[in-house]
Parts: sequence; C-alpha cells; structure tokens
Amino acid sequence: MRWGLLLLSRRALRQPYPFREMSTSALIIEQLNPLANEQDAKFNIATGNTSFKDFILAYPSGAYTGMRTVHRDSIVEFNTHMNRITNSVSQLFSKDKKAESVMSPFRDVKQFEAMAVPMLKKGLEAYYNTVDETTHSSHPFEAKVSIVVTYSSEKEAPLFAAHFSQLHSIPSDKRVKVDIEQESRKAPEVKDSQWVRDRSQLEEKKSSEINEVLLMDDHEQLYEGIASNFLAVKMVNDKAVVMCASLDHILLGSILKIVLTLCEKHHIDFEWTFPKLQDARDGKWVGCFITSTSRLLLPIETIYFHDERIEFKESAPIIEFLRSQVSKEIYNGAYKIL
Repeated sequence: MRWGLLLLSRRALRQPYPFREMSTSALIIEQLNPLANEQDAKFNIATGNTSFKDFILAYPSGAYTGMRTVHRDSIVEFNTHMNRITNSVSQLFSKDKKAESVMSPFRDVKQFEAMAVPMLKKGLEAYYNTVDETTHSSHPFEAKVSIVVTYSSEKEAPLFAAHFSQLHSIPSDKRVKVDIEQESRKAPEVKDSQWVRDRSQLEEKKSSEINEVLLMDDHEQLYEGIASNFLAVKMVNDKAVVMCASLDHILLGSILKIVLTLCEKHHIDFEWTFPKLQDARDGKWVGCFITSTSRLLLPIETIYFHDERIEFKESAPIIEFLRSQVSKEIYNGAYKIL
C-alpha cells in the first residue's frame, strides 16, 4: 500500500486508535474503494510527518483543494471547495474516455459531497485523537485539511485521499514580505496538483523572510501568489478601490470570495483589473495584500523585485478593516463536519 497504512473499515474506526506514533505532525486518510457506498467504504489511515507537498506529489496529477477548520469541527467555505474539486475533475479528465467514465461521481457536487463528508469526519476525528497535541489543551489549534482526487491509469480507478495537519495561528498585526517572479500559470481556473510540482522551484528560491511569491507577466501586470490571491488598493477621488486580476487569469480562492462579499456588503469599490507594478512604484497604491485559506488576509509590508524594493510604511485602514472582517466572516456559513 502506498503509505504502508492500516486497513480499516468505517465500523472499525469507531474504536480507539492504536497506531499513535511519537512526534507525528500529520495524518493521511485514503479511501481504498472510492466508488463504494458509505457502508462498504474501506480506508487506509497513517500518521507521520508527511508534508502537504509530499502528500500531493505522491499521487498522479489531479484535482486538489486546501481547506481550514473553524471551531475545530467545521470547514470554511466548504461548498466553494466542493465545487472547485468537481470543476477541476471535469476539465482534467475529459480527454480520456476511461477516466472520464470512472471519474463521473467526482464531477457531480452532490455525489462528491456525499463521499467527502464521511471521509473528512473519520479523518478529522483520527487526527484530533492521534496526532494533534493541542486537542486537550486550553487553546487547541485549528486544522488544515487538503483533499486530492485523481485517476490511476495503472489501476484504471480513482484515487481519493485527504491530509490533515496543524494550522498555526497568525498574529493579528502581522504584515509580510513578498517576492515577484516573471512566471505564468497554465489553466489557473483549474486546481491541478501539477501546479504544486511546477511551483516547487519558486518556493525553493525564496528566502526564509519571504512569505509569498507573486506572479507577474512581461508587462508588469500582477496575477496572484503561487499559493494565494493578490489584491492592491488605490485611491480614486478620495475613495478606496480594491483591484485584482480577473478570473480568467486567476483562481478564485475561498478567502478572495469572502473579500468580494465584504466589499459588496460595505460598498467598497472592486475592480477586476491587473494591479500594475509601476503604479506601486509611483505611489498610486495605498497598500496591497494576499489572501489564502491558511493565512486569511495578510497585508504586504515590502515587495521585492530583483534589486528593487517597494515598501508600505503602514497598513492602510481599508486593508485592516477587511482583515478584521474576514476573521469574523469565516465563521458564517462554515459547514459542520463533526
């Protein structure tokens, strides 16, 4: 078996977990028979130190998504993640007739949700009981949850698994430094795990003080981060306008979706237009920020591009307002798993 895992049925998982390892940081659950009904489902479960990246790279390229818990029992923007997987599966396996047929249940949101929820429930229970050392503390951590859905041409069958690890809290006043690379991303609207492979070189190049790498084209138009969305704020007639590359160029992240909702709710102007690096140089931005599942909304302190450095002395009030609102909004509509 891929992970050298313990084979369990759903019924067996109700018993205490006997396979706790010392110094473990992650749990992986894989359904061995993804097309089986809930009563007949069988799982592999393993604890260890497998990172998200290594987890993704252990499988053939396929659809994936990264989620987070709130209150340790619910998933933020769960429907967004379910739609992301099904949309990606629809596009990734459409050219292979065998794969297209076998992967059919993973293209339907209702069918996929019916498969995903029971597996996430078992995985989250096992993670909290066997891995998470904060479970019985006064301030337990939230969990980062990643799902991969792909196809094995060797087995002519789907592969369906999830990875659970600790989601570290971020100080409410934290700002970050980012780097810029002139790179592009193919099919950004598809959450393809091949991107995890492609971005590895960019991740390895960045220094430890750099939180994110932004992608930019030859016209110095900024797209998104390698694992985040990127937004900038300019002032037009004394009114803040939030800018982001349009959705035909980027993937709509779950936290970006929340930002859109907040802008509409609070009558903040939003434009689907490329933020341009030259405008940052010319002081036309009051600030910029990134959004992602694990980091929520983080204002940017410094942008680096080659030997150039653009600094924002303080976080703009509009960005701090959005940050505080995002932190509250993630609880609204979260999907209860446990």
